Amino acid sequence: MHYGIFWLCAGLLLLAGGQLTKASKGRGYYYDDANPGKCTLTDTVILSPGETAISLTFCGQLTCKNEEGLGETVGCGFHAPLKGCQWGDFKDETALYPDCCERYQICA
Repeated sequence: MHYGIFWLCAGLLLLAGGQLTKASKGRGYYYDDANPGKCTLTDTVILSPGETAISLTFCGQLTCKNEEGLGETVGCGFHAPLKGCQWGDFKDETALYPDCCERYQICA
């Protein structure tokens, strides 16, 4: 069975939950009987163990960890702005990871 979408969504929820972490990591199984020994992220993104791909659907990267389909996602995470400041908009949401994580910081 393919649980990749479930784990991807769970990873994104973790991204939104931790406000003081500098990066976020998630793990999930991306095994598909059609592609044994690989991580099947989508119909067109199939990784061998050790291979990494930059996500085009969210700001992050995905790495295939083993032949059982274990994959690891790494995203921007969240960290606190400087004291007296707040986060503004992302600088370039169309950039690839990790450049897509950069945000403007607004200080009083």
